[in-house]
Amino acid sequence: MGIAAGSLVALIFRFGSTFLWAVIGVLTARTLTVEDRGAYASAVVFTSAVGGITSLGAATGYFVANRKRDPAEVAGNALLLALLASAVSALCGVAVWLLVPGEIGRLALLAGLLLPPNIVRNSLNGVVLGEGRLLRFNLLANLPVAAGFVLLTLVLLVWSNRTAEAALAAWTLAQYVGLAPFVLQGRDWLTWPLHRRPRRDLIVGMLRFTAVSGLAGVVGLLNYRIDLLLVVSLDSREAAGIYASAIAGAEALWLFSSSIAMASFARVGAESREEAARITAAGVRHTGLIVTAGAAALALVAPWAVVFLFGPDYRAAALPLRILCIGTLLYAPQSLLNNYFANQLGRPGIALLLGLIALAISVGAGLILIPAYGFVGAAWATTLSYLVSGFAAIGLFIWLAPVRWSDLWRLRRDDLARYPRLARDLAIRARRVGS
Repeated sequence: MGIAAGSLVALIFRFGSTFLWAVIGVLTARTLTVEDRGAYASAVVFTSAVGGITSLGAATGYFVANRKRDPAEVAGNALLLALLASAVSALCGVAVWLLVPGEIGRLALLAGLLLPPNIVRNSLNGVVLGEGRLLRFNLLANLPVAAGFVLLTLVLLVWSNRTAEAALAAWTLAQYVGLAPFVLQGRDWLTWPLHRRPRRDLIVGMLRFTAVSGLAGVVGLLNYRIDLLLVVSLDSREAAGIYASAIAGAEALWLFSSSIAMASFARVGAESREEAARITAAGVRHTGLIVTAGAAALALVAPWAVVFLFGPDYRAAALPLRILCIGTLLYAPQSLLNNYFANQLGRPGIALLLGLIALAISVGAGLILIPAYGFVGAAWATTLSYLVSGFAAIGLFIWLAPVRWSDLWRLRRDDLARYPRLARDLAIRARRVGS
């Protein structure tokens, strides 16, 4: 599967996953009390974030794609580490359950049991992405969400067990169901540790890579939410609610750039330095074209879009949404450039450095602008951080990769020809399926 078709596949799955998450949000909002939904959502968000950050997914993908290590060997060694981390998380949940009585203790137990499948799945799925099997990767990543929707529907609607514990138990069970394909089709991965000794060099390498990429993930998570936390602290909860709606709209534009980054992940890691740079530069050009069009359209309809999606009380979100469209456009190539830095160069520390720069600027500018201009100041602070870190990333890429500045923005005739060519290929495949 080519990068163009892979990007489209990833984008379709991203849209489908976003829609399914939205449906789950509506389902839990309609069936749980506000307090119970807050407890359930907090546990899910926390464990998903921790599971993603602590997993070995970035490292396993790098060692398969770039270092050309045997996928079964990488998966087997990663599984040992993932199971160890899973045991620690489960024991922490059990400890809290034993020490804290009542509902809080039981929710902590479920959260501790929810982390292991997240850690294992993300670690093993990194191998799948490193092999370039995009369709399988997306299916494995989205199966737990679909299973979660089914089980939540059964528990909350059919059986009317409408508590935070019941909802979290259903979601936890769904994550274990999502591991079934690895058991059924990845037996050589799962049995590898039983027949071979762990590879010390590989384990140490993955741990070092994950330590840096995980810290970069923490900084990235703070980057995406620090502006909202500052609005809550320096303005008001009402302002934070309005600003959160603007963030949700602007971040939707990143679906395109993240899809291209996902589709090019394996090739950027596997190809030569020159070819990986060429692929990355082409991805940046296409991202710029698509996100510019999307940002312009979203900024144009922002006043009507926020009212339609969130209601008239959120009308004030239109201005910060328009400002964030600028920042989102500037920051859109970041995932592609980080892909090159980490998966081709093996230097995830660059993404960490860029994230720290963005975080420092966002906090510094936010402390100055939010007290004076409220959530509009937060939007400008975030946009400024994206501007500086975005151009820093581009500068580093031009310095480290065999490309020129014009390679990142000047569209070629072949770039534009790819779109009708992709449409023709899809039409041919559709006719073959229909026949």
